[in-house]
Parts: sequence; structure tokens; C-alpha cells
Amino acid sequence: MKRIVKNQQEKQTKYIKKNTDVREDEIEQLGNDKKVFVSIKNLQNNFECFSDWSKAEMNKFWSFNQQIHNMTWKDIYATASKGKGKRGLAYTVIEHSKYENISFMKRLSKDITFFELRVDDEIRVHGFRDCSIFHLCVLDKNHKITK
Repeated sequence: MKRIVKNQQEKQTKYIKKNTDVREDEIEQLGNDKKVFVSIKNLQNNFECFSDWSKAEMNKFWSFNQQIHNMTWKDIYATASKGKGKRGLAYTVIEHSKYENISFMKRLSKDITFFELRVDDEIRVHGFRDCSIFHLCVLDKNHKITK
């Protein structure tokens, strides 16, 4: 019986990176000077899924992922602007009504600020911030949520 439990534990930890430069106490900190961490726990694959993306689009996402993990929230907020002045991740607050067809987003508190970040000229990802975590909830490779 103990052998079965041990095998299950081995399976659970097999893919967990043990030696990482991220400390657990860094992940949920307050303040705009904190590094950004991305969570896909709430990713709504019924709207769009990574399997819908091409290899080139996935490469752009992984570049975005690497970039965002080297930024603070202050850095991200500094990319906010309107019109042709958009640069970098182009942090843009999105009104709740834009997510009316995504039931998960409708269930969240109206106090939560939803926003999109730019992966490239067309691809966007949508979510919200909680402490230092960006909860990526919606993939939008054709930028159709706000069009």
C-alpha cells in the first residue's frame, strides 16, 4: 500500500521544478514594484484554446510570457496609452460588458478590473490582477473581443 502512495507522489512532483529562482513568498505580494507572475488556472478554453493557435502564434506567446515575467506592474501600467501611441504590452482596461459571452467572467465581482495585454499587433490576452499575479483568463488571437 505504501508503494502506491509513493508512486503517486513521485508522479505529482516529477514535473515540478525544484530549483527555481522564484520564492513562494514573492508570488502574492502587493505593490506595483513587484514582479509579475502569470497564472492560467482560470483560462477559459471554451472561448479560445492554445490548440487553435499556430506554431508562429505560440512562439509569440512564449516571447510575451518571457517578457512579462521580467516586468513589474509599474512597467506594465507604463505601457498604457490610447491610439497610435500604444507600445509594448499596451495595458488597456476593458469594460465588463465586452465579456458577456464568457460565463466565467460574468461570475466575477464587478470590482475586478479586466484588462488586455498585447502579445503582438493582433494577438491579445485578457485577465485581471490579484496581488502580483496576472490571471490570464481569455486568449484572443484575432483581437475580436474589443473589435
